[in-house]
Amino acid sequence: MADRTYHPSMKPVWAAFFLSLVVFGAGEYGVYRYGQDWPRWVYFVPLIACLPPARMFLSRSLVTLRFHDGHLTLETGFFSRTRRTVDIAKIQDVTVRQTLGQRLLGTGDLVLESAGENGTMMMQNLDNPRALADAVIAGSRGGRI
Repeated sequence: MADRTYHPSMKPVWAAFFLSLVVFGAGEYGVYRYGQDWPRWVYFVPLIACLPPARMFLSRSLVTLRFHDGHLTLETGFFSRTRRTVDIAKIQDVTVRQTLGQRLLGTGDLVLESAGENGTMMMQNLDNPRALADAVIAGSRGGRI
């Protein structure tokens, strides 16, 4: 079986960057149009709109879901990494959650439950989560992913 690695989708990040660009442009227009007597630092306030998409981009790169050798590994974190490995045959429940925005973008959240106390693993904003869920179910039944 070939190793497969998945990261969260870039679609929500691009949508957030576009929205922040619109907010930034509106803010700069307001400062240009109505703010002749304002202090200089006010001109940089619209830059705050760019912070949430930048955070989304960084957090996206810190999550990895990997299928390898009949196991599923979820790694998260930057300074302190958490790595959780589960045998695919022990996956008991596979859930795909999609909000309206995620449905419009073609992304969704994948929730995997296995036997044990901390049996829930979740990865948010995956591209085509239903196909991935079907592959996990097939792998848990002894098929190939």
